[in-house]
Amino acid sequence: MTKSAHNGDGRVHRAALGLTALLALVAFTIQWGVVSARLDGVEKRLDEIIVEIQSMRLVYTDFDRRLSFLEGLTYGSGSSGLERGTR
Repeated sequence: MTKSAHNGDGRVHRAALGLTALLALVAFTIQWGVVSARLDGVEKRLDEIIVEIQSMRLVYTDFDRRLSFLEGLTYGSGSSGLERGTR
């Protein structure tokens, strides 16, 4: 093998290595974009869940307030729920 043929093989090897590194970098960048997009979707869904929980908490508070009002009408405002079963 001549010296010029060996130098040509080295250049091809370096070019192949550079191309492989470039393709790996492009693939990593694309994958990072996909992961970021999915995380954005998860974040939006979590925000929706938080809003739903807050809404349900308001409904529960309103229900509890109405129930307390009805218990007050039924058992009188001076008695507690624990006194119902007493003689």
